[in-house]
Amino acid sequence: MDSINIRFDHLESLNKKYQKFSGQINQDTLSNLDSLVSTFLSDAENARNENRLLRIGIVGQVKRGKSSLLNSLLFDSQDILPKAATPMTAALTKISYAEEPSATVEFYTEDEWQKVKLMAEQAKAKMENYQHQRQEFERKKTMKEKGVRPPVKPTLSNEEEASIELLEMALQSDVDINACLGQSKQISGVKQSSDLVSKLHEYVGSSGKYTAFVKSTELRLSIDSLKDIEVVDTPGMNDPIVSRSRRTQDFIGQCDVVLFVSYCGQFLDVVDMRLLAQSIPNKGIENIILIGSIFDSVLLDECHEYQDAPTAIRSITQKLNEAAVGAINQVCEQDGENGNQSHLMKTLQNSLPATFVSARWLDISKKLKAGEELSEEEAHTLKQINSTFEGFEFTAEILEVLANISRVETQVNEVRDKKEEILSSRLEGLIEGSMTGARSLLTQIKQDVEQKKKLLEEGDIESLSQKQAEHIKKLESGEVRVKATFEKYRISAEKKLRSLLAEIQQDAQGVKRVESQTGSRQESYETSHEVSDSTWYKPWSWRATRTEYTTHYRTVNYSYANVNEAVDKLESFVIDSSKALFKASLNAVNLALFRKDIKECVRGLLDFSDDSFDPENILLPLSNAIERITIPAVQLDMDHHIQTVREQFTSAQVEDDEINQLRNEQSRVVGVLLKDIARELETSIGLILQKMVKEEEQFIPSLTKDLKATVAQLEEDLKDKEARLNNYEEILYTLRNDLSEI
Repeated sequence: MDSINIRFDHLESLNKKYQKFSGQINQDTLSNLDSLVSTFLSDAENARNENRLLRIGIVGQVKRGKSSLLNSLLFDSQDILPKAATPMTAALTKISYAEEPSATVEFYTEDEWQKVKLMAEQAKAKMENYQHQRQEFERKKTMKEKGVRPPVKPTLSNEEEASIELLEMALQSDVDINACLGQSKQISGVKQSSDLVSKLHEYVGSSGKYTAFVKSTELRLSIDSLKDIEVVDTPGMNDPIVSRSRRTQDFIGQCDVVLFVSYCGQFLDVVDMRLLAQSIPNKGIENIILIGSIFDSVLLDECHEYQDAPTAIRSITQKLNEAAVGAINQVCEQDGENGNQSHLMKTLQNSLPATFVSARWLDISKKLKAGEELSEEEAHTLKQINSTFEGFEFTAEILEVLANISRVETQVNEVRDKKEEILSSRLEGLIEGSMTGARSLLTQIKQDVEQKKKLLEEGDIESLSQKQAEHIKKLESGEVRVKATFEKYRISAEKKLRSLLAEIQQDAQGVKRVESQTGSRQESYETSHEVSDSTWYKPWSWRATRTEYTTHYRTVNYSYANVNEAVDKLESFVIDSSKALFKASLNAVNLALFRKDIKECVRGLLDFSDDSFDPENILLPLSNAIERITIPAVQLDMDHHIQTVREQFTSAQVEDDEINQLRNEQSRVVGVLLKDIARELETSIGLILQKMVKEEEQFIPSLTKDLKATVAQLEEDLKDKEARLNNYEEILYTLRNDLSEI
């Protein structure tokens, strides 16, 4: 890092060093040097700022010990993080440091809330229809109608159940929901972080009047342990809002490390694996720490199967890890059968073996060491664990080791160390690239100053003025040939860019395809039969019957499609299209070849055979004029397009007949995107062509201006020839030193 700092300081000093010679150095080149150094300093500062924050994402079901783990890991076991209200109402939460505690609460947009309402109303209609069918069935049975089968109770998805709960909470809240939708609420003016968390209960608490329609919260807490750390806590459910699910993936995708927390008692069950796929993006995540939480509960449940504590802990840990390997391998095999193994699952495989922790044990250990009184719940836990194995006492020291939080700390710190290596590498790349650019600019300055010094030493201003005037006249009369060269490249650029749209349209055909898969699940259904309801000593009841219902279970095969995968395809299409447009705009004009052709065109207009004329008098200004030719690179408005995609879908998975609806929707969205892309491509073509026309119009005037400036500079220099020669020599001495060092 020392060598990086030395070169960093050298680059930073370059601009200041040459500013004092601004009267003798070409202003365009000096401006380019200033821009290069400013850009480097800005990029380096951004790299350091980005790397300064260790971003930690936490994923797991609600009530699985996520908050307890983070409180133990980051906040010295204090109850800092707000607990989720219910699995259905947990909001996406981002937590960071600030000197003054504050929070931002973001509500659903109107479109998002309409989707919640629609899903809830459709789910309710399903249940009401079932109840109606059930009543009709009962009525027909009483009429002794034959052959009537009981209706099958519909199974609601997690998303549907969540929507119903959210809507019911909202209706009971006595709040003008429409006034909140699409808005955000700032909470500030509190002195303590604990006061801020208390104020948030209205927005994330189980009885909070705003809880139902809160999409996300950002907490900025004045807690030292949060310095240089940002935490993203995910909702921990199957989100009824696809746009929030995708935003969760965006936030998690920016994290350096993801803690995936699964309850040891149901380690990596089906719900966990589904949540994993929904919350963590399939690209970009390199560090996952797999954590089994509430290990103390599993040990208490299974301790009777083992003779001693070490054997129990070792065996349970091994059993849980084997279950984890099995669950992850099963998903990876399914990925393989579908033709690809996801990056996410590979990363999860690399996270094995899992780390099993108990935040409760760590809390007890700390209190025992500090001589503090245990809570009633903690005292009960300690009494239970100490009664499990005869003759073995779980001391504070043993509980601290078994809590295993230190292992998670070590894993997080390993990621932090890796970030430092990445930062060094990134800064090295920035410095090397900037050094190359600075070397090129300093060489240009050196050539320019050497030429000015040579002209001053010769001192023949009359001859120079005459030759420059001749060149300017020839350049202006030959402007048509220069414009023809610009025209040639302008036509070529337009053709290249227009051909891109055809390629994007071809790629769109693959995006329209929605892959379906088959699955199976257990469903319950009822059958009924009539049995006698008579009593022998009640003659009036001898013919009476009653209906008895029996619940049966069957395996149902179904087809399904993952909406997140469909959205992934669409978002990738937008990103790939944007990259293609950016690359095409960069390559629309081969600047190196274009500049070479322009230079040859200008050389053809002038006579370089005159031995009395130094060609550098025209070639240096020409090079400066050509270097000023730039072509803008353009990109799509990706955020707008991705948001458009996310707003089109509601549930995370569709089944059977709904798959065709998803395919139709996918095709429709692709059509919308293609229309927008075509419009933006036309705008981009217009921008590039306008820029080339502007460069064409400015080129000859710019070049002649530089030629005249050469004469003007010599006139100025001749007023104090000796002093100016010393100035030029000082500049050249400084340049030689800098060029040798970089």
